[in-house]
Amino acid sequence: MSDKTLLPPNATRQERAIDQTTARIGSLSVPIKDLWNPATCPTALLPWLAWALSVDAWDANWSEARQRRAIAASVPVHKRKGTVGAVKRALAAIDYNIQLVEWHQESEPGTPYTFRADVVLEDRGLSDTTQQEILRLIESTKNARSHLSALRMIGSSQGHAYVAGWEQSFDSVSVQPLLITQAEVPPSPYYLGATVSAYDTTTLEPL
Repeated sequence: MSDKTLLPPNATRQERAIDQTTARIGSLSVPIKDLWNPATCPTALLPWLAWALSVDAWDANWSEARQRRAIAASVPVHKRKGTVGAVKRALAAIDYNIQLVEWHQESEPGTPYTFRADVVLEDRGLSDTTQQEILRLIESTKNARSHLSALRMIGSSQGHAYVAGWEQSFDSVSVQPLLITQAEVPPSPYYLGATVSAYDTTTLEPL
């Protein structure tokens, strides 16, 4: 039993054992800030942190990085719930790229207060589980007035394409000995010309 105790002198043996055990709790290092931080919380405690921060969608099969992103986005999403930005942020946290098109943004306006969701699924398959996960997130973050009219899931895959080209050009020249088999001398041209000269003679005599 510790020196400082609130137990009465007639405390039982079990009570004294509990008192002695709990007396050391204050000396234990409990990093509270780390436990409440999605980036530093121990992996085994992530589900409890997600529950404490009211994460709307959670899957134990997600990767650790994806779970931490979902927890980190929970508070900002709850601050903006009911807005388009909240829906996009919630889905982006678990690697979904979504585009929301409201009824007045359609080429032909549809039913008022409805919207369509286009979700790009990059490098993942289309399954009923994926669809239900997206629907659950949209319903939990959209405003109560708007209703989802259509959900389009678009598969997208990224890769690398390599293009190469090769060009070659050359000339073939054959050099052979000079062989004269026939000579032809062209006729010489004739040139005609004419000139005219005229002059005067002047004599100077003294007076």
